[in-house]
This record gives sequence, structure tokens and C-alpha cells, in this order.
Amino acid sequence: MIIALTGTPGTGKTTVCGFIAEHSQYRKQYRIIDLNKLVIDEKLYTEKDEERNSYNADMEKLEGRVKQINSQVPDGMDIIMEGHLSHYLPADAIIVLRAHPVALRKRLGKRKEYSFEKVKENANAEALDVILVESVERSKNVFEINTTDATPLAVVKSVVSIIESLKNGKIPEDFLPGKNNWIELVEL
Repeated sequence: MIIALTGTPGTGKTTVCGFIAEHSQYRKQYRIIDLNKLVIDEKLYTEKDEERNSYNADMEKLEGRVKQINSQVPDGMDIIMEGHLSHYLPADAIIVLRAHPVALRKRLGKRKEYSFEKVKENANAEALDVILVESVERSKNVFEINTTDATPLAVVKSVVSIIESLKNGKIPEDFLPGKNNWIELVEL
């Protein structure tokens, strides 16, 4: 099974995947593909956006490279594509990590590479459900996890629970989208 683990920067994607990669009970079951690292390390971008201090990924090249990596993953191992662009790539299901925009501002505010404007832009994107809406437009198998007050271990367990439910032919109804509404927190 291929899972796209996406969400606004700061919602916990890298933390969750780091936990999965470090723990033996998960390491043998899940292959993590860090899309941001892949884009930068293999120069799968068209240009660097100096204003946002980010790279514009070449999605066609990225998709081709991910397909190549996926073809080398042993049978029986599930793939988790981690990154805020993962929902644009072919996947069996999309899991969107969410965080309250105020908590997100605090998390992103600690990142030295994030300007005030970049923090605000990402908090507004979260309040507007940008990634969730994009995900729902691309797939019928979309689930969301609110990471605001959850421990990394609790989020990992939720991700694993969603994947295992799907593999067993069940819909993890507790994680269906639409439970978080932060639209009133958008700053114009």
C-alpha cells in the first residue's frame, strides 16, 4: 500500500516518519520516502524561490523517481511518502496531518529559516484547509489527524491504525475529514 502523508509544514510529518524509521517494530513494515530530501538531494526542482526560501519541485521528475523507488521496495512492505507535496503523487490513500493555526505559528516560529511572512502564509493555509481540500479533490481515500495536542507516538499510532484498517478493508471513520474548522483564524 502506498500512503501519502501530507500536511502544512509544522504539522508533524517529519517527526512521525522519523519515529517510524527509528523503531524496529515499524522499520520492517514501512518504507519512508522523504520527498523534500529527494527533491533537494537529487535536484528534482525547476528553480529556487528565493523569496520563500524554498524549491519549486519538478513534479514530473519527482513522480518518475518515486515510481522507480517504489518498484524496488520489497513485497509486503508499505510505502509512506512524506512531504507537503505527497498528495500530488499517486497513492492508495492520503493522510493529512493538521494542527491548530495558533499552535502551528508557534511551531514554525521556532524555525530559523522561516520568516514572519512564511509563518503567516502557512498558518493561513492551514486555517483555509488548503492541503485537505487539495487532497479530497485528488482522492476518495483521505483521512486527517489533528496533531495539535497529540504526542508523536499517538500520531504514529493513528497513522498505523489508518493504514491497517484500510489493509483490512475497513474505513477508519474516526479519521474522516471535516472535523477541524479554523476558518475564523485566517488573517488577511
